[in-house]
Amino acid sequence: MLSRMFIALGLFLFSLNLFAQESKADKLSWTANQKLQLSDFSIKTAAPNEPSSHAEFSITYKAGGKELLSSNLNKRVLNEFIRSGSWIDTTQDVLQALRYQQASFDLCEVYVRQFRKALYDNKPKIKRLSFVDELNETYTNAYSKRRLEYDLETKAGTDLAAQEKWEALIKNELDQLKEYAVEK
Repeated sequence: MLSRMFIALGLFLFSLNLFAQESKADKLSWTANQKLQLSDFSIKTAAPNEPSSHAEFSITYKAGGKELLSSNLNKRVLNEFIRSGSWIDTTQDVLQALRYQQASFDLCEVYVRQFRKALYDNKPKIKRLSFVDELNETYTNAYSKRRLEYDLETKAGTDLAAQEKWEALIKNELDQLKEYAVEK
């Protein structure tokens, strides 16, 4: 009887580990050196009358008592690309779609860095998790509004001049917030 319990417990722990690995495999954290590739998109489609791509991004944070008070808050707030929620049309201009989605990912990183900065600036005020939740909501909403502006101005990345303007703007904003990057 006891051996069955250990076997059941072992199987349960193994399945939890597999679930955690699958969840990690579905997410790609932003880095300055790694650009989105066709293989990062779980769904490849052919929809000529639709936009050339769609990507989902997530601003998440790891928080718990000591974690939020640690000296390196940069590693606690993440910008992640969600593979299973992202698709690309392989019958349209794939390079243009990748460039467009990379700029969206980079734009999300601007707001992640602003969130990290706000955590540092408000470190003495962080006494409850709801405060961090409010900051997360603020920066997630700000990113969503700005991404819509980017989408409209660049016509989903198809207006090359507007795309180049946005890429320069995003790069400048990332540079201004470089001390809040995970890798410095």
